[in-house]
Amino acid sequence: MKKLIFTIFLALMSTAALAQIDVTFQVDMGVQVFRGNFDISTDVVVVRGSFQIDAGDTANWYGDMFELTDGDADTIYTGTWALPTDSAGKMYEYKFVISPDTWEANNRSFTLTAPGPQVLPVVWFNDDSLYQIGRTNTLSFTADISGILGVGAGGAFDPADDSLQVAGLDWDGLGENVVGNRTMVQDPFNPGIFTATLSVRSPVPPFPGDSTKWKFKAFPDARFSNNGYESGNDRFHFYQPDGSTITLPTIVPRLYPLFDTLQSDINVTFNVDMSDPVNRYNGEHIDPAILEFVGMRGGADFLGNWSSGNWLPSDTTLGYMKVLTNAGNNIWTRTVLLSGGTTPGGLYEYKFAMMYPGADTVNGGSSPLDNEGGFGENHNFLLYDGPDIVLDNVFGAFVSVEILEDMIPEQFSLEQNYPNPFNPTTTIRYSITEPGLINLKIFNLLGEEVMVLVNQEQVSGVYEVTLDASHFASGLYFYTLTNGTFSATKKMMLLK
Repeated sequence: MKKLIFTIFLALMSTAALAQIDVTFQVDMGVQVFRGNFDISTDVVVVRGSFQIDAGDTANWYGDMFELTDGDADTIYTGTWALPTDSAGKMYEYKFVISPDTWEANNRSFTLTAPGPQVLPVVWFNDDSLYQIGRTNTLSFTADISGILGVGAGGAFDPADDSLQVAGLDWDGLGENVVGNRTMVQDPFNPGIFTATLSVRSPVPPFPGDSTKWKFKAFPDARFSNNGYESGNDRFHFYQPDGSTITLPTIVPRLYPLFDTLQSDINVTFNVDMSDPVNRYNGEHIDPAILEFVGMRGGADFLGNWSSGNWLPSDTTLGYMKVLTNAGNNIWTRTVLLSGGTTPGGLYEYKFAMMYPGADTVNGGSSPLDNEGGFGENHNFLLYDGPDIVLDNVFGAFVSVEILEDMIPEQFSLEQNYPNPFNPTTTIRYSITEPGLINLKIFNLLGEEVMVLVNQEQVSGVYEVTLDASHFASGLYFYTLTNGTFSATKKMMLLK
């Protein structure tokens, strides 16, 4: 009897063993070591993907449970994990990652094959197999922040306590080996003029390309809007031949020191039209009826602070993403009460996120809910003492505002948009002769406000605003510019 029980036990153990398929992942880190992107003594490479839960993890595309090792010191890192046999025939996607967040650019895939074991071929990290060093360029930066130097109580840049840096150049693996002092130095004879010189090396083409992005950043973070980073889109450097030295023209950074705290409580209402939302990762138009929730994140805690979190559904429970309420007619809304005496005024940036079935798997599960716009494509508003603020937005419709630094305005004016008619983008130019709070809004034929293009303090100058009306219906619209004393309205036609 005991022998029979033991035989049955062995059979069950054998069946259990057959119920799993060992899969071995392999990646060659040799080129990354050669380039200085991976230190074999301190860095860790892991594999993440859609297989993780099936292999015993709690979440896909997350964490460091599947760490690879290099036992024979040949720069080929391997790891073997078991997947259930009943998943045979299932296709999985995965990426290798230098922990914590240096991801390969493209997803890899494999189909689980029985009976196993299954050994995936050795691949180069990022498919980069060239033991070559990219081009090195030296860049000279000059920033003019005289417009925010000592202007206004609290809302100014103070060289005695604040600093200005060149951030980026090595973001997303688009550049590497940045050498030099990122902190800019003020010209002793020209207050507000800051300079810095940095060199940057490009990875070898064709990956990741021929340019790298950067922005100016002010410190300390808590003194400036958007955590000190410039508002709006990234700036780009396009690589020149190896050894080139490039002197950039003087740039006026899009930096906004926070103003003094509000004197009284203010309600700020965020509305977003989700009638035809498009996932920016894959261009897919999403049926608004299937939206599970709409969230928002931005440059402050009351917006859902994007300085932490990963654009995942879990961000909503951690406070890194705020959830809006469905108000009907595809409008989602959220109202925030900002307390006087504690909330700093100034420019704030934010953007929205949409969750629907399958949204958390798009982009390989990496920041999947950052699906409204790319880095730097944000909505913004100016917070100041006054009446309650209502912000009407359209999902995916962003506004770019640039000052034309070589033009001096002679009078307040609002020019006709160009081109007109247009589809889907158009540019609006306007001029202001003295600093003030500027509002530029779009209205439909019924006189209903459909979008706020500008709502911020601006210095005198000539400005251009680029509108992307991809999510507007064809038809006639009006745009109105006001500054408290001046007001002008013009018509524009969108033809799709």
